[in-house]
Amino acid sequence: MYIHEIIMACYIFCFAGIAAGLTCGVLSHLHRKTEVNKAVVVFLIGLMVICFYDMGLYYCNYVVALFSCMEVMRIGNSLIAITMFLWLRLQKQILDREAIHSLDKMVGGYMLAYAAAWLLISFVVPMGQLCTIKWIFLAGDAVLVISFLASSVAHIIYASVSDVKKSVSYMTVTTAMLVWNYFSYFWGGASACWGNGQFVREPLDLTILFWMIISVLTASFVYHNCFKPTFAASPPDAAPPDDASPPEAASPLETVSPPGAGVPLQTVLTDFEKRLSEVADRYNLTRREREVTELICQGKSNKDIAEILFLSESTVKTHIYNIFRKLEVKNRIEAIRIVSGD
Repeated sequence: MYIHEIIMACYIFCFAGIAAGLTCGVLSHLHRKTEVNKAVVVFLIGLMVICFYDMGLYYCNYVVALFSCMEVMRIGNSLIAITMFLWLRLQKQILDREAIHSLDKMVGGYMLAYAAAWLLISFVVPMGQLCTIKWIFLAGDAVLVISFLASSVAHIIYASVSDVKKSVSYMTVTTAMLVWNYFSYFWGGASACWGNGQFVREPLDLTILFWMIISVLTASFVYHNCFKPTFAASPPDAAPPDDASPPEAASPLETVSPPGAGVPLQTVLTDFEKRLSEVADRYNLTRREREVTELICQGKSNKDIAEILFLSESTVKTHIYNIFRKLEVKNRIEAIRIVSGD
């Protein structure tokens, strides 16, 4: 009896989860500009867009019966493809896995091309002709789902045997929810061609449940893996100095605070970022090594770095060892001096 009110309440709850995740993600990114923070913020923005689209479509079609524009309904395929693309991008940044970047690039390119083509077709091809050729696009839909699953499953498998095992459940559930939502859009679009309005509505009503699950999981992920490590990490002097040699050859290291006392904060940060980029280019540091170097200069301990980048401490030690080898230094103080230009 109150099905419409319940579904609209679910949308509001979903937006609350997305807003919470965005708040944590933006604050984390402002404090520490990492690729993971950036990717999760972009994913949440995409999630908010498609949820607004879903809510508007549901409200206008089924609550107030304001309109039933099939062109508007058909762009859902494009939006879900873009959301899946943003999800793969976030997974890639979580893992920082070089071996599957080629697969991600190929799958991501296909998804963007699919979204653009479907968006163009939705507004150019009349509804009658689209229904006639609908099944020609079935092959493209199949390739989209198979390629998305191949890339996402590869991420999940790697996460399960690497240092980001705590992200496996989040990645698995979100991938499953996105695949279900894609089939809902495809099912609804095909049903519209068959002229069965009830058949269209039922699967689309369920999408909010899965968007709600994704929003809550993502908000929790952002809080525990981005916001909390950034703002609740223990201060450097609260833990003993960490070693920076490989796990089998550990040695204590000093931690120091970044230079710039007495200088305006914005000037210090700008100069520091510029010097760090120059050092990274000169010594051929990888993106992850650059992030670790930045955290070293901020006086973070190995434990803090592991929490912020959601890596194991042994992996952090290995990155630090490689950084020291490239910079030809023996400890953190010498590495900081190179970055500061002393």
